[in-house]
Amino acid sequence: MNIQELFYHIYNFEITEAELLDAEDYNRWLMLLDDDYEYYIIEGETRQGKKLDFSNRKLLFYADKSKWKLFIDRLLSSYGWSYQYAQTKTRRIVGNIRILERKENNVVYVTSNILVLRFNAEDIKEYPTLISGKREDTLRIYGDNEVKIVKRIVYLDSTSYPSYNLYFPL
Repeated sequence: MNIQELFYHIYNFEITEAELLDAEDYNRWLMLLDDDYEYYIIEGETRQGKKLDFSNRKLLFYADKSKWKLFIDRLLSSYGWSYQYAQTKTRRIVGNIRILERKENNVVYVTSNILVLRFNAEDIKEYPTLISGKREDTLRIYGDNEVKIVKRIVYLDSTSYPSYNLYFPL
């Protein structure tokens, strides 16, 4: 696969992933994760008059594939009351997708920007939450051109969010 074909393939993969999450098709989303998948949300630190500093790598959240499966199983169970009664919706916009490096062992390093709009579909008085950040993905491409996410690190663009949790994939 040449670089243009690879970019198009990865671009479609990233967009498909966002569509699955927005459609709350979590079981199909889980199939996009490799068995050794790792997920991190990193928060930067602000200093007066300076840009966000990620050197301390302040970890807000970590999950592997089994933890996401546990979250999803609980969410879809009779105990997942927030899923059943709340009408919180998300819309993900993925952009600036770039291939940073392509290894010989079918591993590709990709970076992208993410913007997530989170809102309550039934209560227009509740303000929507915007969450933005930079994502660094390690992807593995298997022989049949199936792409799996091995690792994702999300660097948030802000140090505070008016959201009650970040326990959903960015």
